[in-house]
Amino acid sequence: MYFMLGTVAFEPINLTDFSETFAAQFAEHQVLKGKPRLQAMGEKLIELRFSIRLHFKIGGVESRYQTLLTAKEKQQALALMWGTKYKGQFVITDITSTTLFTDAKGNALCREMDVSLKEFIGDEQAGILGAALSLGGKSLLGSILPDSVVSALSTAKQTVSRAVELYNAGKRAVDEVKNTVAIIRQFAQEPSTALAYLPSAIGNLDSALGGFGELTCMGDMLDGVRSFLPVASEFSQEMGSIYGDLQQLQQCFDLGSNGADWSDWVTPTVNSLVSLDDSFDMLAPRVAEMTAWVVLRTDETENEDDHTNLA
Repeated sequence: MYFMLGTVAFEPINLTDFSETFAAQFAEHQVLKGKPRLQAMGEKLIELRFSIRLHFKIGGVESRYQTLLTAKEKQQALALMWGTKYKGQFVITDITSTTLFTDAKGNALCREMDVSLKEFIGDEQAGILGAALSLGGKSLLGSILPDSVVSALSTAKQTVSRAVELYNAGKRAVDEVKNTVAIIRQFAQEPSTALAYLPSAIGNLDSALGGFGELTCMGDMLDGVRSFLPVASEFSQEMGSIYGDLQQLQQCFDLGSNGADWSDWVTPTVNSLVSLDDSFDMLAPRVAEMTAWVVLRTDETENEDDHTNLA
């Protein structure tokens, strides 16, 4: 994950432009002679703008687009994470979108978007990182911990960070499978056209199987950080179910590739995707808490300066 706004993740290849505006505010007082005097009135809110290109082969187009539109319409404050750094909360003030090309049914396969953000200063508890932000003023345990515990927490952080990374990558791959299957279903009367989309779905499914397969092997490690982060153990318990649904999905695609009747493979494919969606919805709060715990752990000493400039 290169950066994430709310629950929408973007990779470096998505980003085509990024700019920031930092401004101060001054009151101007007129005088009888000479130039007016300035009085500092504080900082203005940070404004960000980025341009992205969403392509169906590198990430969900409509799903991410609609999520951003919904956040703008509801005027939601969204957490902005850049790499592993939490940069604060921002609201979307403007979205401009251009559809570059679609499939034969009008589904957008590539969009160019300009998104404008403004810094949000308010109740942080309402954001995706709210639970973790309430822990010790953005510090999990602060400097009161002995060195041995800090070392154990650092190891735990690496484990949880890797789990979140694998999960996010795997979920994005599953989202792409879902988008491709939605297109395939529109060609029920044109099986040969539908099957042309199948290799793309299989490729993304292979990526998801690899990521969630590794997650199932991390069960003991995630159980081991239960004392620091109980939700990690709960998260681990769901990986077996997700991996099983992915294997079922693979069997359905094998049937489709081998010329099985439409209903024999498309219907169980949709059922597996519905089950996966339910699992992801249930896990979303736990993954958010795990992500926040990794990002906001400030009890370990970092050698790099925490610059506010995102560039």
